[in-house]
Amino acid sequence: MKLNSPVMLIAMVVALTLGATAFRVSTAPERARMRLDSAKATCLNAGGEWIKTGNEESCRPAAQRSNP
Repeated sequence: MKLNSPVMLIAMVVALTLGATAFRVSTAPERARMRLDSAKATCLNAGGEWIKTGNEESCRPAAQRSNP
């Protein structure tokens, strides 16, 4: 039985695409945590305040903080 090269090439591309997609989905929570940690560090280094309102975390810049 002769294998058709274009069909094999398409099958390999589909298999690699599915593998890459599975990898991206499985590592998504870790990448999201790394982005959040980076944003938090940047905010704090710039003099801002990291606040959590409900389920949402955000940065309050130093210019917006109230002075006592």
